[in-house]
Amino acid sequence: MENNTIISNELEQMRSQISLLKDKLEKQNIINEKHIRKSITSKMSDISRTILISIVAGVFALVYCTWFFWHQGLSTLFVAGTAVMLIICIGLTIYQQIRLRSIDFSKDNLVRTAELLNRIKKHYRQWQWVAIPVVVLWIMWLIYEMVSTLGTETYVIGFCCGALVGGIIGGIIGLRVNRKVIRKTSEILEQIEELQNGE
Repeated sequence: MENNTIISNELEQMRSQISLLKDKLEKQNIINEKHIRKSITSKMSDISRTILISIVAGVFALVYCTWFFWHQGLSTLFVAGTAVMLIICIGLTIYQQIRLRSIDFSKDNLVRTAELLNRIKKHYRQWQWVAIPVVVLWIMWLIYEMVSTLGTETYVIGFCCGALVGGIIGGIIGLRVNRKVIRKTSEILEQIEELQNGE
């Protein structure tokens, strides 16, 4: 009888310890999930801020380039083509911002969030393959316009060299922004997978 009581007490202690361990694990999982969700929210804000800066820069470029090229007497076709190119870029960037803002991580399910983020990531991956050739062609057209309209004066050659250097620097900045968005969306998708596996 005494043996049964000892065994019963030991079993009760084990049950109690197992129950405490389960409680600790559940609390740890909740803390981990909260930490991951907070990290995801922070990264999404970072992406949103990066895209917003791109939109502001695009609007500035649209206004300034249209005014400057028109003031220099470049062809209407070139000025209009530049404006259309910039409007398309700004429009697509705004669309990505709207997509990102439509994600409510606190309410949306993880599958929908991952789908939307994958679309944004795909857009930025494909964008560089379109943007680079378009910018190269545009810079060539700009140089042709400047030389054919204003001749080969020293300031025109200087402007053309500046346009080339500016195009290279702008391209590098654009690619870095692009890669940042791709990297951040990849990190968020990995964290979403962690949450899904933990559920």
